[in-house]
Amino acid sequence: MEELTTCAYELDADLRIIWVDARWSEFAIANHAPELASPPWPLGQSALACVADSTSAMLYERLFQRVLRTRTSIALPFRCDAPARRRYLNLVIEPRTPAGLRVETTLTRTEERPAVALLEPNAPRGGDLLRMCGWCKSVDVAGRWCEVEDAVAEMRMFERGCLPPVTHGICPQCKERVSRELEAM
Repeated sequence: MEELTTCAYELDADLRIIWVDARWSEFAIANHAPELASPPWPLGQSALACVADSTSAMLYERLFQRVLRTRTSIALPFRCDAPARRRYLNLVIEPRTPAGLRVETTLTRTEERPAVALLEPNAPRGGDLLRMCGWCKSVDVAGRWCEVEDAVAEMRMFERGCLPPVTHGICPQCKERVSRELEAM
């Protein structure tokens, strides 16, 4: 099992990254973003530019703006899976004084599983897009959201010439949870 760790960074009021902690590089590499892993890191860049998909970036922006507006912290669970591991994390966004945000992502637990090729970032891709929830990593199979392993089996992905490209969205359950948090207060 992976060591339970926290990665933190701070944003200014314009959502630009102004500080990263010592775990930033480790977290970037573990999440297939080696370009963000070494100095000068993404200092001065928009935090939203570091989010891989537009749906997740939009949700992060809404969460960031809510904390900036209300000056109240938000905590949400999410997943960031690796091909052979489910990774459960907790996201905490807190207001900084006098302005800006502190963001902490904590790995709370992991579960080993047989490797899922669909989650390999460098796997050859082709065909129709496959929609995956950017928060819980479930996959939309004809309108039914299920675990990635179940989707691979149900859609018979191993019988295809190549894997489908993955796009991100948000499943109804995560949308409801995030919307409740955004509407709170």
